Amino acid sequence: MKKISLFLVAATLLFGAGRLPAETVLTVALDGSARFTSVQAAIMAVPQGTRENPVIIRIAPGTYPELLYIQREKRFFKLVGQSPTNTILTYHLYAGITNAEGKPIGTFKTPSTTIDADDFTAENLTFENAAGPVGQALAIRVDGDRASFRNCRFLGWQDTILLNRGRQYFENCDIRGHVDFIFGAATAWFEHCRIRCLGSGYVTAASTPVDQPFGFVFSHCQITGAKPDVKTSLGRPWRIYASTIYLNCEMSAVVRPEAWLDWGKPEAHTTARYAEFNSTGAGAQPARRPDWTRQLTPAEAEKITIQKVLGGADGWNPGPSSPFGANRLEIEYGAAGGQKLLLDAHVPAGAGPFPVVLIVHGGGWMSGDKEADIVPVFAPVATNYTWFTINYRLAPTNRWPACFDDVQTAIRWVKQHAAEYKGDPDRLALLGYSAGGHLVTLAGTRATPDTQVQAVVAFAPPTDLISDNERRGGLSVSMRGLFGFDTTNLTDAVRTVLGGNSPITYLKPGLPPFLIVQGTADKTVPFNQSLAFQQKMQSLVGQCDLIQIPGGQHRIADWTKFDPAWQGELMTWLNARLAAK
Repeated sequence: MKKISLFLVAATLLFGAGRLPAETVLTVALDGSARFTSVQAAIMAVPQGTRENPVIIRIAPGTYPELLYIQREKRFFKLVGQSPTNTILTYHLYAGITNAEGKPIGTFKTPSTTIDADDFTAENLTFENAAGPVGQALAIRVDGDRASFRNCRFLGWQDTILLNRGRQYFENCDIRGHVDFIFGAATAWFEHCRIRCLGSGYVTAASTPVDQPFGFVFSHCQITGAKPDVKTSLGRPWRIYASTIYLNCEMSAVVRPEAWLDWGKPEAHTTARYAEFNSTGAGAQPARRPDWTRQLTPAEAEKITIQKVLGGADGWNPGPSSPFGANRLEIEYGAAGGQKLLLDAHVPAGAGPFPVVLIVHGGGWMSGDKEADIVPVFAPVATNYTWFTINYRLAPTNRWPACFDDVQTAIRWVKQHAAEYKGDPDRLALLGYSAGGHLVTLAGTRATPDTQVQAVVAFAPPTDLISDNERRGGLSVSMRGLFGFDTTNLTDAVRTVLGGNSPITYLKPGLPPFLIVQGTADKTVPFNQSLAFQQKMQSLVGQCDLIQIPGGQHRIADWTKFDPAWQGELMTWLNARLAAK
Protein backbone atom coordinates (compact mmCIF):
# COMPACT_ATOMS: atom_id res chain seq x y z
CA MET A 1 0.00 0.00 0.00
CA LYS A 2 1.24 3.47 -0.74
CA LYS A 3 -1.01 5.22 1.76
CA ILE A 4 -3.40 4.00 4.41
CA SER A 5 -6.81 5.64 4.15
CA LEU A 6 -7.25 9.11 5.58
CA PHE A 7 -10.18 7.83 7.61
CA LEU A 8 -8.01 5.29 9.42
CA VAL A 9 -5.27 7.82 10.03
CA ALA A 10 -7.76 10.28 11.45
CA ALA A 11 -9.30 7.61 13.64
CA THR A 12 -5.92 6.64 15.02
CA LEU A 13 -5.02 10.21 15.86
CA LEU A 14 -8.40 10.74 17.49
CA PHE A 15 -8.59 7.57 19.52
CA GLY A 16 -5.18 7.14 21.07
CA ALA A 17 -2.11 7.24 18.85
CA GLY A 18 -1.78 11.00 19.19
CA ARG A 19 -0.28 13.51 16.82
CA LEU A 20 3.43 14.17 16.81
CA PRO A 21 4.01 17.92 17.15
CA ALA A 22 6.48 19.62 14.87
CA GLU A 23 9.19 19.72 17.53
CA THR A 24 12.13 22.06 17.30
CA VAL A 25 15.17 19.82 17.54
CA LEU A 26 18.70 21.22 17.81
CA THR A 27 21.93 19.25 18.04
CA VAL A 28 25.18 20.08 19.79
CA ALA A 29 28.49 18.31 19.15
CA LEU A 30 31.99 19.33 20.22
CA ASP A 31 33.57 18.00 17.02
CA GLY A 32 31.68 20.44 14.80
CA SER A 33 29.50 17.78 13.19
CA ALA A 34 26.34 19.56 14.34
CA ARG A 35 25.04 23.09 13.98
CA PHE A 36 26.22 24.01 17.47
CA THR A 37 29.38 23.24 19.43
CA SER A 38 28.13 25.06 22.53
CA VAL A 39 25.10 24.03 24.61
CA GLN A 40 24.47 27.63 25.65
CA ALA A 41 24.52 28.75 22.01
CA ALA A 42 21.82 26.20 21.22
CA ILE A 43 19.77 27.38 24.20
CA MET A 44 19.95 30.95 22.97
CA ALA A 45 18.96 30.01 19.41
CA VAL A 46 15.26 29.48 20.22
CA PRO A 47 13.18 31.91 22.33
CA GLN A 48 10.91 29.29 23.90
CA GLY A 49 8.94 26.13 23.28
CA THR A 50 5.37 25.17 24.01
CA ARG A 51 3.74 22.13 25.55
CA GLU A 52 2.81 20.91 22.07
CA ASN A 53 6.10 21.93 20.48
CA PRO A 54 8.96 21.68 23.00
CA VAL A 55 12.50 22.68 22.16
CA ILE A 56 14.68 19.54 22.23
CA ILE A 57 18.44 19.98 22.37
CA ARG A 58 20.29 16.73 21.71
CA ILE A 59 23.82 16.82 23.06
CA ALA A 60 26.44 14.50 21.59
CA PRO A 61 28.90 12.74 23.92
CA GLY A 62 31.60 14.98 25.32
CA THR A 63 32.54 17.21 28.23
CA TYR A 64 31.12 20.71 27.86
CA PRO A 65 32.89 23.23 30.16
CA GLU A 66 30.24 25.96 30.13
CA LEU A 67 28.17 28.08 32.46
CA LEU A 68 24.61 27.29 31.37
CA TYR A 69 21.58 29.47 31.98
CA ILE A 70 18.03 28.82 30.84
CA GLN A 71 16.29 32.11 31.41
CA ARG A 72 12.77 32.53 32.71
CA GLU A 73 11.18 33.01 29.28
CA LYS A 74 12.55 29.77 27.81
CA ARG A 75 9.79 27.38 28.83
CA PHE A 76 9.48 23.80 27.56
CA PHE A 77 13.17 23.15 26.93
CA LYS A 78 14.50 19.61 27.00
CA LEU A 79 18.21 18.71 27.10
CA VAL A 80 18.99 15.13 26.09
CA GLY A 81 22.36 13.40 26.19
CA GLN A 82 23.38 9.94 25.08
CA SER A 83 24.40 8.76 28.54
CA PRO A 84 25.25 10.50 31.82
CA THR A 85 28.63 8.77 31.78
CA ASN A 86 29.71 10.38 28.51
CA THR A 87 27.69 13.60 28.21
CA ILE A 88 28.87 16.01 30.90
CA LEU A 89 27.90 19.63 31.54
CA THR A 90 30.47 21.11 33.90
CA TYR A 91 32.06 24.24 35.33
CA HIS A 92 34.16 25.03 38.40
CA LEU A 93 33.08 28.19 40.25
CA TYR A 94 33.03 28.13 44.05
CA ALA A 95 31.96 30.55 46.76
CA GLY A 96 35.48 31.64 47.70
CA ILE A 97 36.43 32.88 44.22
CA THR A 98 36.76 36.68 44.29
CA ASN A 99 35.04 39.05 41.90
CA ALA A 100 36.40 42.21 40.27
CA GLU A 101 36.01 44.03 43.57
CA GLY A 102 38.06 41.43 45.40
CA LYS A 103 35.07 40.02 47.29
CA PRO A 104 33.99 36.35 47.35
CA ILE A 105 31.24 35.67 44.85
CA GLY A 106 29.26 33.64 47.39
CA THR A 107 27.29 30.42 47.10
CA PHE A 108 24.50 31.59 44.84
CA LYS A 109 26.74 32.68 41.98
CA THR A 110 28.48 29.31 41.66
CA PRO A 111 25.98 27.09 39.75
CA SER A 112 27.41 25.43 36.67
CA THR A 113 23.82 25.22 35.37
CA THR A 114 20.91 27.47 36.32
CA ILE A 115 17.34 26.61 35.35
CA ASP A 116 15.13 29.67 35.74
CA ALA A 117 12.39 28.58 33.30
CA ASP A 118 9.34 26.44 33.98
CA ASP A 119 8.69 23.08 32.28
CA PHE A 120 12.32 22.05 31.86
CA THR A 121 13.39 18.44 31.26
CA ALA A 122 16.80 16.76 31.22
CA GLU A 123 17.70 13.17 30.36
CA ASN A 124 20.93 11.16 30.21
CA LEU A 125 23.21 14.00 31.33
CA THR A 126 25.75 14.77 34.02
CA PHE A 127 25.51 18.15 35.78
CA GLU A 128 28.80 18.82 37.53
CA ASN A 129 30.66 21.39 39.54
CA ALA A 130 34.28 20.34 39.25
CA ALA A 131 35.69 22.75 41.85
CA GLY A 132 36.25 19.90 44.31
CA PRO A 133 36.49 20.13 48.14
CA VAL A 134 36.74 23.92 48.36
CA GLY A 135 33.43 24.81 49.99
CA GLN A 136 30.11 25.72 48.45
CA ALA A 137 30.01 24.95 44.72
CA LEU A 138 26.67 24.26 43.02
CA ALA A 139 26.36 21.86 40.11
CA ILE A 140 22.82 23.08 39.43
CA ARG A 141 20.30 25.61 40.70
CA VAL A 142 16.62 25.24 39.83
CA ASP A 143 14.15 28.10 40.21
CA GLY A 144 11.69 26.90 37.59
CA ASP A 145 8.47 25.01 38.26
CA ARG A 146 7.68 21.53 36.86
CA ALA A 147 11.30 20.50 36.15
CA SER A 148 12.07 16.82 35.52
CA PHE A 149 15.40 14.99 35.53
CA ARG A 150 15.68 11.37 34.38
CA ASN A 151 18.79 9.20 34.29
CA CYS A 152 21.06 12.09 35.20
CA ARG A 153 24.09 12.50 37.46
CA PHE A 154 24.71 15.43 39.78
CA LEU A 155 28.34 15.67 40.89
CA GLY A 156 29.69 18.08 43.46
CA TRP A 157 30.97 18.39 46.99
CA GLN A 158 29.16 20.96 49.12
CA ASP A 159 25.73 22.25 47.99
CA THR A 160 25.59 20.13 44.81
CA ILE A 161 21.88 20.77 44.08
CA LEU A 162 19.95 23.91 45.03
CA LEU A 163 16.22 23.51 44.52
CA ASN A 164 15.27 27.06 45.30
CA ARG A 165 11.58 27.09 44.49
CA GLY A 166 8.93 25.35 42.39
CA ARG A 167 8.41 21.60 41.96
CA GLN A 168 10.95 19.13 40.65
CA TYR A 169 11.03 15.40 39.87
CA PHE A 170 14.15 13.21 39.79
CA GLU A 171 14.07 9.62 38.54
CA ASN A 172 16.90 7.09 38.34
CA CYS A 173 19.52 9.74 39.10
CA ASP A 174 22.93 9.60 40.79
CA ILE A 175 23.57 12.41 43.29
CA ARG A 176 26.97 12.86 44.92
CA GLY A 177 28.23 15.27 47.54
CA HIS A 178 29.44 15.84 51.06
CA VAL A 179 27.63 18.61 52.93
CA ASP A 180 24.03 19.78 52.40
CA PHE A 181 24.27 18.56 48.84
CA ILE A 182 20.51 18.65 48.27
CA PHE A 183 19.12 21.88 49.69
CA GLY A 184 16.53 24.59 49.20
CA ALA A 185 12.88 25.58 49.60
CA ALA A 186 11.35 23.71 46.65
CA THR A 187 9.10 20.66 46.65
CA ALA A 188 10.90 17.72 45.04
CA TRP A 189 10.35 13.99 44.59
CA PHE A 190 13.32 11.62 44.15
CA GLU A 191 12.36 8.22 42.71
CA HIS A 192 14.84 5.30 42.60
CA CYS A 193 17.82 7.62 42.96
CA ARG A 194 21.27 6.72 44.25
CA ILE A 195 22.76 9.10 46.80
CA ARG A 196 26.51 8.80 47.28
CA CYS A 197 28.12 10.50 50.27
CA LEU A 198 31.70 11.47 49.41
CA GLY A 199 32.59 12.63 52.93
CA SER A 200 31.06 12.90 56.37
CA GLY A 201 28.29 15.47 56.38
CA TYR A 202 24.60 15.88 55.65
CA VAL A 203 22.46 14.80 52.71
CA THR A 204 19.77 17.49 52.85
CA ALA A 205 19.28 21.00 54.16
CA ALA A 206 15.68 21.92 53.38
CA SER A 207 14.29 25.42 53.87
CA THR A 208 10.65 24.53 53.24
CA PRO A 209 8.24 27.43 53.86
CA VAL A 210 5.79 26.98 56.72
CA ASP A 211 2.76 27.01 54.41
CA GLN A 212 4.20 24.44 51.98
CA PRO A 213 2.99 20.89 52.79
CA PHE A 214 6.00 19.04 51.38
CA GLY A 215 9.69 19.65 50.84
CA PHE A 216 11.93 16.76 49.75
CA VAL A 217 10.54 13.23 49.37
CA PHE A 218 12.86 10.30 48.63
CA SER A 219 11.14 7.13 47.39
CA HIS A 220 12.94 3.79 46.91
CA CYS A 221 16.32 5.51 46.99
CA GLN A 222 19.69 4.12 48.05
CA ILE A 223 22.20 5.92 50.30
CA THR A 224 25.82 4.77 50.32
CA GLY A 225 29.22 6.14 51.30
CA ALA A 226 32.35 6.50 49.21
CA LYS A 227 34.53 5.09 52.04
CA PRO A 228 33.88 2.94 55.11
CA ASP A 229 34.62 5.80 57.54
CA VAL A 230 32.16 8.24 55.93
CA LYS A 231 29.15 9.13 58.09
CA THR A 232 26.18 11.26 57.12
CA SER A 233 22.90 12.59 58.45
CA LEU A 234 19.68 12.41 56.48
CA GLY A 235 19.02 16.07 57.00
CA ARG A 236 19.37 19.25 59.01
CA PRO A 237 17.05 22.26 58.84
CA TRP A 238 18.35 25.24 56.89
CA ARG A 239 15.07 26.83 57.98
CA ILE A 240 13.09 25.58 60.94
CA TYR A 241 10.06 24.32 58.96
CA ALA A 242 12.20 21.99 56.86
CA SER A 243 10.28 19.02 55.42
CA THR A 244 12.12 15.85 54.36
CA ILE A 245 10.67 12.32 54.06
CA TYR A 246 12.31 9.01 53.16
CA LEU A 247 9.99 6.25 51.90
CA ASN A 248 11.19 2.67 51.40
CA CYS A 249 14.82 3.73 51.15
CA GLU A 250 17.87 1.51 51.58
CA MET A 251 20.42 3.08 53.92
CA SER A 252 23.90 1.66 54.36
CA ALA A 253 25.96 2.13 57.52
CA VAL A 254 26.97 5.54 56.18
CA VAL A 255 23.81 6.89 57.86
CA ARG A 256 24.40 7.82 61.49
CA PRO A 257 22.07 6.02 63.92
CA GLU A 258 20.48 9.31 65.02
CA ALA A 259 20.17 10.32 61.33
CA TRP A 260 18.69 13.79 61.90
CA LEU A 261 20.30 16.95 63.34
CA ASP A 262 18.69 20.22 64.42
CA TRP A 263 21.62 22.46 63.30
CA GLY A 264 21.71 24.08 66.73
CA LYS A 265 18.06 25.16 66.39
CA PRO A 266 16.12 23.53 69.25
CA GLU A 267 12.96 25.30 68.09
CA ALA A 268 13.04 23.03 65.03
CA HIS A 269 12.06 20.14 67.31
CA THR A 270 8.48 21.39 67.13
CA THR A 271 8.50 22.82 63.60
CA ALA A 272 10.65 20.61 61.35
CA ARG A 273 8.85 17.85 59.47
CA TYR A 274 11.24 14.92 59.32
CA ALA A 275 9.92 11.41 58.73
CA GLU A 276 10.76 7.91 57.46
CA PHE A 277 8.84 4.84 56.43
CA ASN A 278 10.21 1.33 55.99
CA SER A 279 13.88 2.30 55.87
CA THR A 280 16.11 -0.75 55.39
CA GLY A 281 19.81 -1.54 55.68
CA ALA A 282 22.42 -1.02 58.39
CA GLY A 283 21.61 2.69 58.56
CA ALA A 284 17.94 2.10 59.32
CA GLN A 285 17.72 2.25 63.12
CA PRO A 286 14.33 3.71 64.02
CA ALA A 287 14.83 3.21 67.76
CA ARG A 288 17.86 5.52 67.63
CA ARG A 289 16.16 8.37 65.80
CA PRO A 290 15.40 11.61 67.71
CA ASP A 291 11.96 11.72 69.32
CA TRP A 292 11.11 14.90 67.38
CA THR A 293 11.20 12.98 64.08
CA ARG A 294 8.56 10.50 62.96
CA GLN A 295 8.27 6.92 61.76
CA LEU A 296 5.20 6.90 59.51
CA THR A 297 2.48 4.25 59.65
CA PRO A 298 1.64 2.33 56.45
CA ALA A 299 -1.60 4.28 56.18
CA GLU A 300 0.25 7.61 56.42
CA ALA A 301 2.93 6.56 53.94
CA GLU A 302 0.35 5.34 51.44
CA LYS A 303 -1.07 8.84 51.18
CA ILE A 304 2.28 10.36 50.17
CA THR A 305 2.26 9.95 46.39
CA ILE A 306 3.86 11.77 43.49
CA GLN A 307 0.49 13.25 42.61
CA LYS A 308 -0.16 14.39 46.19
CA VAL A 309 3.29 15.94 46.59
CA LEU A 310 3.79 17.50 43.14
CA GLY A 311 0.24 17.87 41.80
CA GLY A 312 -0.41 21.42 42.97
CA ALA A 313 -3.23 23.46 41.48
CA ASP A 314 -2.42 22.32 37.92
CA GLY A 315 -2.41 18.56 38.62
CA TRP A 316 1.20 18.06 37.46
CA ASN A 317 2.20 14.39 37.47
CA PRO A 318 5.66 13.77 35.97
CA GLY A 319 6.16 10.29 37.43
CA PRO A 320 6.88 6.97 35.72
CA SER A 321 3.59 7.34 33.86
CA SER A 322 5.12 10.13 31.76
CA PRO A 323 4.01 9.54 28.14
CA PHE A 324 7.33 10.19 26.40
CA GLY A 325 10.61 8.35 26.57
CA ALA A 326 11.91 5.30 28.37
CA ASN A 327 11.23 5.29 32.11
CA ARG A 328 12.99 2.06 33.07
CA LEU A 329 16.65 2.22 32.13
CA GLU A 330 19.60 -0.16 31.74
CA ILE A 331 17.71 -3.41 32.31
CA GLU A 332 19.79 -6.53 31.70
CA TYR A 333 18.13 -8.86 29.20
CA GLY A 334 21.06 -11.21 28.79
CA ALA A 335 24.82 -11.60 28.71
CA ALA A 336 27.13 -12.69 25.91
CA GLY A 337 30.76 -12.32 24.96
CA GLY A 338 31.67 -11.17 28.44
CA GLN A 339 29.31 -8.19 28.43
CA LYS A 340 25.86 -7.39 29.72
CA LEU A 341 23.09 -6.88 27.18
CA LEU A 342 20.96 -3.90 28.20
CA LEU A 343 17.61 -2.45 27.23
CA ASP A 344 15.43 0.48 28.22
CA ALA A 345 11.68 0.21 28.70
CA HIS A 346 8.70 2.55 28.45
CA VAL A 347 5.75 1.66 30.67
CA PRO A 348 2.62 3.73 29.94
CA ALA A 349 0.05 4.98 32.40
CA GLY A 350 -2.99 2.81 32.98
CA ALA A 351 -3.63 -0.78 33.93
CA GLY A 352 -2.86 -2.45 30.62
CA PRO A 353 -2.08 -4.91 29.26
CA PHE A 354 -0.72 -2.91 26.35
CA PRO A 355 0.62 -4.01 22.96
CA VAL A 356 4.39 -4.36 22.93
CA VAL A 357 7.08 -3.14 20.52
CA LEU A 358 10.73 -4.21 20.61
CA ILE A 359 12.98 -1.57 19.00
CA VAL A 360 16.33 -2.36 17.33
CA HIS A 361 18.45 0.67 16.42
CA GLY A 362 20.40 1.26 13.24
CA GLY A 363 24.03 2.21 12.68
CA GLY A 364 25.45 -0.07 10.00
CA TRP A 365 25.84 -3.00 12.45
CA MET A 366 28.94 -1.15 13.74
CA SER A 367 27.57 1.79 15.76
CA GLY A 368 24.39 3.24 17.22
CA ASP A 369 22.57 3.34 20.54
CA LYS A 370 19.23 2.16 21.89
CA GLU A 371 17.99 5.73 22.49
CA ALA A 372 18.99 6.95 19.02
CA ASP A 373 17.22 7.10 15.63
CA ILE A 374 13.88 5.27 16.22
CA VAL A 375 12.98 6.41 19.75
CA PRO A 376 12.73 10.16 18.95
CA VAL A 377 10.19 9.53 16.17
CA PHE A 378 8.34 6.60 17.74
CA ALA A 379 8.00 7.44 21.44
CA PRO A 380 5.79 10.55 21.10
CA VAL A 381 3.15 8.68 19.07
CA ALA A 382 3.25 5.40 21.00
CA THR A 383 1.92 6.56 24.34
CA ASN A 384 -0.38 3.57 24.75
CA TYR A 385 2.33 1.00 24.08
CA THR A 386 4.82 -0.81 26.25
CA TRP A 387 8.06 -0.65 24.33
CA PHE A 388 11.61 -1.83 24.80
CA THR A 389 14.72 -0.59 23.00
CA ILE A 390 17.90 -2.66 23.05
CA ASN A 391 21.62 -2.31 22.66
CA TYR A 392 23.32 -5.25 20.96
CA ARG A 393 26.89 -6.32 20.27
CA LEU A 394 28.46 -4.37 17.44
CA ALA A 395 30.92 -5.28 14.68
CA PRO A 396 33.79 -5.50 14.01
CA THR A 397 34.53 -6.37 17.64
CA ASN A 398 31.69 -8.86 17.56
CA ARG A 399 31.28 -10.76 14.30
CA TRP A 400 28.09 -12.22 12.90
CA PRO A 401 25.88 -13.70 14.26
CA ALA A 402 26.42 -11.86 17.57
CA CYS A 403 24.00 -9.02 16.82
CA PHE A 404 21.35 -11.38 15.45
CA ASP A 405 21.73 -13.68 18.45
CA ASP A 406 21.20 -10.68 20.73
CA VAL A 407 17.97 -9.71 18.96
CA GLN A 408 16.67 -13.24 19.38
CA THR A 409 17.68 -13.18 23.04
CA ALA A 410 15.81 -9.91 23.47
CA ILE A 411 12.67 -11.34 21.85
CA ARG A 412 12.70 -14.27 24.24
CA TRP A 413 13.26 -11.97 27.21
CA VAL A 414 10.44 -9.63 26.21
CA LYS A 415 8.01 -12.50 25.71
CA GLN A 416 8.91 -13.80 29.15
CA HIS A 417 8.88 -10.45 30.99
CA ALA A 418 6.45 -8.19 29.09
CA ALA A 419 3.68 -8.69 31.63
CA GLU A 420 5.92 -7.23 34.34
CA TYR A 421 5.88 -3.98 32.34
CA LYS A 422 2.11 -3.99 31.66
CA GLY A 423 2.69 -5.53 28.23
CA ASP A 424 0.85 -8.34 26.46
CA PRO A 425 3.43 -10.86 25.20
CA ASP A 426 0.90 -12.17 22.67
CA ARG A 427 0.74 -8.76 20.97
CA LEU A 428 4.38 -8.17 20.12
CA ALA A 429 5.89 -6.35 17.13
CA LEU A 430 9.50 -5.86 16.11
CA LEU A 431 10.63 -2.42 14.91
CA GLY A 432 14.04 -1.78 13.38
CA TYR A 433 15.80 0.89 11.34
CA SER A 434 18.46 0.36 8.66
CA ALA A 435 20.80 -2.33 10.07
CA GLY A 436 18.23 -2.82 12.82
CA GLY A 437 15.63 -3.18 10.08
CA HIS A 438 17.69 -5.98 8.57
CA LEU A 439 17.89 -7.69 11.95
CA VAL A 440 14.16 -7.54 12.67
CA THR A 441 13.14 -8.66 9.17
CA LEU A 442 15.56 -11.56 9.43
CA ALA A 443 14.22 -12.40 12.89
CA GLY A 444 10.68 -12.27 11.54
CA THR A 445 11.41 -14.52 8.57
CA ARG A 446 13.57 -17.01 10.48
CA ALA A 447 11.55 -17.18 13.69
CA THR A 448 11.54 -20.28 15.83
CA PRO A 449 8.57 -21.10 18.10
CA ASP A 450 10.10 -19.14 21.00
CA THR A 451 10.87 -16.03 18.88
CA GLN A 452 7.64 -15.73 16.89
CA VAL A 453 5.98 -12.30 16.91
CA GLN A 454 2.71 -10.87 15.64
CA ALA A 455 4.10 -8.14 13.35
CA VAL A 456 7.35 -6.76 11.95
CA VAL A 457 8.02 -3.11 11.03
CA ALA A 458 11.23 -2.08 9.29
CA PHE A 459 12.41 1.43 8.44
CA ALA A 460 14.65 1.40 5.33
CA PRO A 461 15.86 -2.18 5.84
CA PRO A 462 18.54 -3.93 3.76
CA THR A 463 16.66 -7.11 2.86
CA ASP A 464 18.84 -8.42 -0.01
CA LEU A 465 22.53 -8.24 0.88
CA ILE A 466 23.67 -9.68 -2.45
CA SER A 467 21.96 -7.09 -4.64
CA ASP A 468 22.87 -4.34 -2.21
CA ASN A 469 26.58 -5.11 -2.51
CA GLU A 470 26.38 -5.72 -6.27
CA ARG A 471 25.16 -2.18 -6.80
CA ARG A 472 28.06 -0.92 -4.69
CA GLY A 473 30.53 -2.72 -6.96
CA GLY A 474 31.92 -4.88 -4.17
CA LEU A 475 31.68 -5.81 -0.54
CA SER A 476 31.01 -2.78 1.68
CA VAL A 477 33.06 -1.84 4.73
CA SER A 478 30.16 -2.71 7.02
CA MET A 479 29.76 -6.15 5.46
CA ARG A 480 33.47 -6.85 5.78
CA GLY A 481 33.36 -5.78 9.41
CA LEU A 482 30.21 -7.74 10.15
CA PHE A 483 31.18 -11.05 8.54
CA GLY A 484 34.98 -10.82 8.85
CA PHE A 485 35.73 -10.94 5.11
CA ASP A 486 39.20 -9.78 4.02
CA THR A 487 38.16 -9.15 0.42
CA THR A 488 35.92 -6.73 -1.44
CA ASN A 489 35.20 -9.28 -4.16
CA LEU A 490 31.79 -10.93 -4.36
CA THR A 491 33.08 -14.45 -4.61
CA ASP A 492 30.80 -17.47 -4.57
CA ALA A 493 31.65 -18.02 -0.90
CA VAL A 494 30.82 -14.41 -0.10
CA ARG A 495 27.54 -14.60 -2.00
CA THR A 496 26.60 -17.73 -0.09
CA VAL A 497 27.07 -15.93 3.23
CA LEU A 498 25.24 -12.79 2.08
CA GLY A 499 22.34 -14.78 0.66
CA GLY A 500 22.15 -16.92 3.76
CA ASN A 501 21.67 -13.81 5.89
CA SER A 502 19.28 -11.90 3.62
CA PRO A 503 15.67 -11.73 4.82
CA ILE A 504 14.38 -12.03 1.25
CA THR A 505 15.84 -15.55 1.11
CA TYR A 506 13.48 -16.80 3.82
CA LEU A 507 10.14 -15.47 2.62
CA LYS A 508 7.45 -18.13 2.74
CA PRO A 509 3.74 -18.48 3.46
CA GLY A 510 2.60 -18.18 7.05
CA LEU A 511 4.83 -15.29 8.15
CA PRO A 512 3.46 -12.49 10.32
CA PRO A 513 2.41 -9.24 8.59
CA PHE A 514 5.27 -6.93 7.60
CA LEU A 515 5.33 -3.16 7.15
CA ILE A 516 8.21 -1.36 5.44
CA VAL A 517 8.59 2.42 5.68
CA GLN A 518 11.00 3.78 3.10
CA GLY A 519 12.03 7.07 1.48
CA THR A 520 11.74 6.99 -2.27
CA ALA A 521 15.02 8.93 -2.64
CA ASP A 522 17.03 6.74 -0.24
CA LYS A 523 20.58 6.36 -1.56
CA THR A 524 21.81 4.18 1.31
CA VAL A 525 19.22 1.43 0.94
CA PRO A 526 17.53 1.69 -2.48
CA PHE A 527 13.76 1.98 -2.45
CA ASN A 528 13.53 -0.70 -5.16
CA GLN A 529 14.97 -3.23 -2.71
CA SER A 530 11.94 -2.75 -0.46
CA LEU A 531 9.61 -2.99 -3.46
CA ALA A 532 11.19 -6.29 -4.44
CA PHE A 533 10.77 -7.64 -0.91
CA GLN A 534 7.12 -6.59 -0.84
CA GLN A 535 6.37 -8.10 -4.25
CA LYS A 536 7.99 -11.44 -3.41
CA MET A 537 6.18 -11.68 -0.09
CA GLN A 538 2.84 -10.85 -1.67
CA SER A 539 3.43 -13.47 -4.38
CA LEU A 540 3.67 -16.03 -1.57
CA VAL A 541 0.30 -14.94 -0.18
CA GLY A 542 1.95 -13.01 2.62
CA GLN A 543 1.04 -9.56 3.90
CA CYS A 544 3.66 -6.87 3.34
CA ASP A 545 2.55 -3.23 3.31
CA LEU A 546 4.69 -0.30 2.26
CA ILE A 547 4.51 3.32 3.38
CA GLN A 548 6.39 5.48 0.90
CA ILE A 549 8.00 8.75 1.99
CA PRO A 550 8.00 10.74 -1.28
CA GLY A 551 11.42 12.36 -1.69
CA GLY A 552 12.58 11.00 1.65
CA GLN A 553 16.15 9.84 2.04
CA HIS A 554 17.67 7.47 4.59
CA ARG A 555 17.60 9.72 7.67
CA ILE A 556 14.32 9.06 9.48
CA ALA A 557 14.52 12.27 11.51
CA ASP A 558 13.83 14.15 8.25
CA TRP A 559 10.88 12.09 7.03
CA THR A 560 8.26 14.37 8.58
CA LYS A 561 9.43 17.15 6.26
CA PHE A 562 8.38 15.01 3.29
CA ASP A 563 5.30 13.36 4.78
CA PRO A 564 3.92 14.82 8.04
CA ALA A 565 1.36 12.00 8.30
CA TRP A 566 3.67 8.99 8.22
CA GLN A 567 3.78 8.44 12.01
CA GLY A 568 -0.01 8.36 12.08
CA GLU A 569 -0.04 5.77 9.30
CA LEU A 570 2.51 3.69 11.19
CA MET A 571 0.40 3.71 14.36
CA THR A 572 -2.77 2.90 12.43
CA TRP A 573 -1.07 -0.17 11.00
CA LEU A 574 0.31 -1.27 14.38
CA ASN A 575 -2.98 -0.67 16.17
CA ALA A 576 -4.77 -2.88 13.66
CA ARG A 577 -2.21 -5.72 13.82
CA LEU A 578 -1.84 -5.67 17.61
CA ALA A 579 -5.46 -5.11 18.58
CA ALA A 580 -6.67 -6.99 21.64
CA LYS A 581 -8.60 -10.15 20.79
